[in-house]
Amino acid sequence: MKINKIYPVILSGGSGTRLWPQSRLSFPKQFLKINSNYTLIQETLIRIKNKKIFHPPILICNDEHRFLIAEQLREIGIKPKLIILEPIGKNTAAAVTIASLILKKIDENAKILVLSSDHKINKTNNFHKTISNCSDVCDKNKIIIFGIKPKQPDKNFGYIKKGKIFDKKSNTFYVEEFKEKPSLDKAKKYLKNKNFFWNSGMFFFKASLMLKEINLYDKETLNQSLKSIKFANKDLDFLRLAKKYFSKIISKPIDISVIEKSDNVIVKNFDIEWSDVGSWPSIFNLSKKDKKNNLIKGSVETKDVRNCLIQTENQQVMVIGQKDLIIISTKDALLIMPNDKDVNIKENVEILSKKNNEKVQYHPKVYRPWGSFEVLLTKKNYQVKKLIINPKQKISYQKHKYRSEHWIVVKGNARITKNNKNYDLKKNQSIDIPKGAKHRVENKEKKPLTIIEIQTGDKLLENDIIRFEDIYNRN
Repeated sequence: MKINKIYPVILSGGSGTRLWPQSRLSFPKQFLKINSNYTLIQETLIRIKNKKIFHPPILICNDEHRFLIAEQLREIGIKPKLIILEPIGKNTAAAVTIASLILKKIDENAKILVLSSDHKINKTNNFHKTISNCSDVCDKNKIIIFGIKPKQPDKNFGYIKKGKIFDKKSNTFYVEEFKEKPSLDKAKKYLKNKNFFWNSGMFFFKASLMLKEINLYDKETLNQSLKSIKFANKDLDFLRLAKKYFSKIISKPIDISVIEKSDNVIVKNFDIEWSDVGSWPSIFNLSKKDKKNNLIKGSVETKDVRNCLIQTENQQVMVIGQKDLIIISTKDALLIMPNDKDVNIKENVEILSKKNNEKVQYHPKVYRPWGSFEVLLTKKNYQVKKLIINPKQKISYQKHKYRSEHWIVVKGNARITKNNKNYDLKKNQSIDIPKGAKHRVENKEKKPLTIIEIQTGDKLLENDIIRFEDIYNRN
């Protein structure tokens, strides 16, 4: 069946707290690899790569993640239609409104498929088939919300109750009722009812219809979104929304803002083996276990251990005589919790956040547009980092007010600029960068460049950077 191609809009927000410590605010879960060679966002992008069905995607993300998103796209060879940058997170009502406005201007008849960037979907063929079969329904000016048949009672999802049949061919139904996250007892009743679905957060609609509904039910979001786009700045491959107006939008989900109020919403069962990978217990349930029902990753030794998820990045971990535990060890943090889906890790991570603990915000490995750096050692007056400069990339021409640096090349060849003079360094060669000296490192080669950076000074602050030139247009 031939259909007019669909515009996928991928929402890449998220706070990164539910899979802490592996995910962080600066590195949320869509950038993790879960039982795959690809990250969750890369899996989402690959899923909508079919050019017969889909246009190139639009991605909406936090400004802080822009280069991380660009690198994810580059790794899998996908060129997006646009990457929209939100100056602050405002939930899905703002994102859907912005995307609908932009796409309606491009294509008066644009049909939009809204997807989260961090879902697991195993039945890709069913995904494509269902979307294609719903295209005619979308043309009938209906907003299609995709529901997932519950596998167990779960109080962490919103629920949708289907009503009368809308279209037999597509097997779509009117929505009788929306239910916010219920108690466990109510979730058990919904499971027995057979007419209830989990709300997947995936929607399919015409941009023109969605804007009509937003104008009816959430005009203020529409007005501020229009201004956010009108005064937006194009920056390389990104569209940076105007913070002055975007910040005035009230943060709320599109479900509450519009979907639950609209008379034009129908529900379709999505048989795609879906999971939102919302917690460590959900990853445990998704994954293959050993004979003792353990999920083990990394250098782990166990004795008399059952029903546990144990994962370590680099430390040797030994667990003896335990059951029903989740143990996650990263380079700078350790999580130990019951293997219970009802444990709310988010609340506990917020305790760290209130104490301004940087381990909520930052990963030991931090990504930049030119590559990445990893903190190897931090003491009071000195710090050691490993810098990876990607091929044909360079850091900004900059200086530091409070620290000096010493660079040692350990792999590759480096072009160093210091106070407007160039130095070419090979493996095992080094250079001093005094406090206040203008400097830059560039990788002119086709392979990554690795440098060990030793910082010394009374203040070792990540924001101690005064930039003079930057090819990535950072301040």
